[in-house]
Amino acid sequence: MTLNEISLDRIRKIILYSNHLLTRSEKSIDEIVSDICGLQYDPNPTIHLNQYMMLWNRKENFTTSDLDEAAYLNFKIIETIAFKRNLFFVPLKEYSMYHLATKDIVRWGTSEELKEKYADNERDKLAELELIERLSNCEGLTAKQIWEKLNLIEEWNEYLKGRAENNYRCELPIFHAFFRMTRRSDLLTCGRKEGTFREPIYTLRQNVGIENWPCADMDSQRAKIYVIEKMVKSLGITNSAQITSLSGIKSDEINALFEDLIAKKTIIQFPVKFRNRYYYMHSSNYELFNSNTAMEDDGKVKLISPMDTIVRDKKWLETFFDYSFSFEYFKKKGMKWPLSILVDNKFVGYLDCKMDRKKHVFIVKEKNIFDNRYITDYRITNAIEELAKFHDAVEIIERK
Repeated sequence: MTLNEISLDRIRKIILYSNHLLTRSEKSIDEIVSDICGLQYDPNPTIHLNQYMMLWNRKENFTTSDLDEAAYLNFKIIETIAFKRNLFFVPLKEYSMYHLATKDIVRWGTSEELKEKYADNERDKLAELELIERLSNCEGLTAKQIWEKLNLIEEWNEYLKGRAENNYRCELPIFHAFFRMTRRSDLLTCGRKEGTFREPIYTLRQNVGIENWPCADMDSQRAKIYVIEKMVKSLGITNSAQITSLSGIKSDEINALFEDLIAKKTIIQFPVKFRNRYYYMHSSNYELFNSNTAMEDDGKVKLISPMDTIVRDKKWLETFFDYSFSFEYFKKKGMKWPLSILVDNKFVGYLDCKMDRKKHVFIVKEKNIFDNRYITDYRITNAIEELAKFHDAVEIIERK
């Protein structure tokens, strides 16, 4: 079979296979996170947070404690600022590549690189050294506990009040050092408190045995090539526009990197246009287009978080899956948190769910299935039951 003869169903299967969504994997969490280019941390507590949902759909027998242990106990994965200057989990061994590849992404008027250049002076360097010295060998502390320990809690509260009022006062250099070090993960998130928004707990990376980041001497251009190549492979079939959309790296840089990877035959142009656009695949995925190449499908329904990588680019999603959805993240009342229903390589609708944690009740507020063939599909019912169990719910309420 030639590439020209590949069916859309086969392409969808390759996309899902590359995203670990055909079947739940037996791989370790850090291996899965590496394969799919990170997990975006999202604090929305309607149901389990996005990072847990992404792994629930991808890892066999996953529990939330599995991620917490990998991130906060064993430090196999690290919380860091990455794509679009959002918070992501990335593997420890790849931390430097993500940090270097994304540090010049501009959002909210600045970038991590600009912030570091602004602080490249003796005063700010001394403030970081002071923070390192005073927190050396300390167990994990919240931000408030840090400033209580350093006898600066009154100044910290005054600083926070000023920030809230857009009246920047009491801006001690050590406060700015704290924010820089948390963004670089030099002050590492080593846990999160219980509660709705999971307040972070910090410790120096040296306190948990991370003296130096692996590959920290890599230059940013090589890091970008590494990360972009991984993204192409993880997405199955993609183009520079999607990579730009997902990463936040400038389009002209992505286009130049694509040209370099094409010239090296690391990525291959798909010979057929989709909606007047060319797409690309990683050379290592070439064999997946062969109809004899096995790609096991467990046949189970996946319920995809709206912050999951596979549904973030709406144009790409509609191109290959003929599916789209919308939701208003910041709406305070009546907000939907749609879980896209993935069945048989198709997105057939969505669920709007929430978890009542006090009553241990999982609530399906709305079930909207577009394809009539799946309205009574028992696999969707089973998936809802599995998701409720994942939340330790004792009851499911489905509103009509």
